[in-house]
Amino acid sequence: METNPAQGRRPVSVPLLTIGTVATPAAWLLQICAGETLIAHTCFPHDMPLHMPLASSVEWGVGGMSALLFIVGLCGTGLAWRNWRRLKRSERRQTPESKDTKVEGEAFVARLGLMASGLFLFALVATDVATGLVSACT
Repeated sequence: METNPAQGRRPVSVPLLTIGTVATPAAWLLQICAGETLIAHTCFPHDMPLHMPLASSVEWGVGGMSALLFIVGLCGTGLAWRNWRRLKRSERRQTPESKDTKVEGEAFVARLGLMASGLFLFALVATDVATGLVSACT
């Protein structure tokens, strides 16, 4: 039985698979949590609602943070797509006699990560649009 040295390498490393699966949902979660916290702190100090934020630059800060996290989400989605493509290609190359269930499992996780990244990338855009349309303290 011959062993192919190229078969010992994984098509995608586990850390890259994890980052591709988690990056975009984590960016959305950070956008929601940090943005709401900043707005709440500047618009409702001491449990008293204000008509204008205490710091006028908070809207720019939240907008900049949203833009940065959107870029993180795009990178995470791109990495998830790359992982899925590589694992799918590796899965197709397998013969029925040499099926590697680990590659099949990683391909499933990559597919799940790609779908989740697409969904959360849409959520990032929707949150950005809502942040731009609605005034901070209203």
